[in-house]
Amino acid sequence: MWSPPLTFLLCALTIIALARRIGSATEKLARRLGSTLGALLSATFGNSVELIISIAALRAGLYRVVQASIVGSVLANLLLTLGVCMMIGGITQKVQVFSRARAGLNSVMLFIAVFGLSMTSLYQYFGTHAGHAKALGVSISIVFLLIYALGFVFSFFTHRSFLMPVEEIGATERQTEPLWPHLLELIVATFLVSLVSEGIVGAIEPLSVRFSIPESFVGMILLPLIGIAPEFFSAILLARRGNLDGSMEIGLGSSLQIALFVAPALVLIDTAMRGSFTLVFTPVEVLVLFLSTLLVSLVSLDGETHWYEGMMVTAAYVMLGLLFFFQ
Repeated sequence: MWSPPLTFLLCALTIIALARRIGSATEKLARRLGSTLGALLSATFGNSVELIISIAALRAGLYRVVQASIVGSVLANLLLTLGVCMMIGGITQKVQVFSRARAGLNSVMLFIAVFGLSMTSLYQYFGTHAGHAKALGVSISIVFLLIYALGFVFSFFTHRSFLMPVEEIGATERQTEPLWPHLLELIVATFLVSLVSEGIVGAIEPLSVRFSIPESFVGMILLPLIGIAPEFFSAILLARRGNLDGSMEIGLGSSLQIALFVAPALVLIDTAMRGSFTLVFTPVEVLVLFLSTLLVSLVSLDGETHWYEGMMVTAAYVMLGLLFFFQ
């Protein structure tokens, strides 16, 4: 029987190794499908792992870990992934240009997501009928899923050309190899990651007790760093090729999928399991979500960036990590 720290470490390393395969396969698909659809595919496969980890944690009754991991995953994708990609892309390009239209839409959607996520918390802390927080959370979750579904319609049907990066408009690529080997690699790697994730969830409580680490810190920092590995490596690969649009779509898209799909899905799944999980976050968590969204919106306002802005965004994530470590 392995010790909890060793189990946690081995499972984390296994997920990261598999994530490299997911990132490589997704990068090949993105070249064929376009940055928007390819990034969506990457975010979907990466966040499916986080969804499975969270469901396992819900079954174990680790509600606080799940709540913290939702916030932590949004912050990790929003600040760490974007910041590192801006720095890597800035190595070869002094000024990196990206789609202002797409970045602007994602910023608005992020503000809506943070607005909705904070509603249940505000109601719990200041409402006159705090016992209805669960019902409010379920209602907001349904609205989130509707926004998420309509986002697909907007991005891929009614405004596809409006949101498409300039270099992709009218561009075609000769299809010389089938897509199915890369899709199969994505599916198999994600399935294996999901299996290994069970070991991580089982090691959380023993690890927290042994090293006196708050479960909220495990959920806020450690689990998200492991969970975002697939989309993180995918974004890095795109940034190295100078495709900042694809990298930003992965980082922002993953944050949006966590907030608008994973979080409400967990609420509805827990409701079906007759659990008591709610989208009630601490005041500090709500505040850092808002500030992080504001920071990324300001950085992406002009449609261009450089390595120094990427460094500052990454530094913001490091400071948040220190905040939750000492909290």
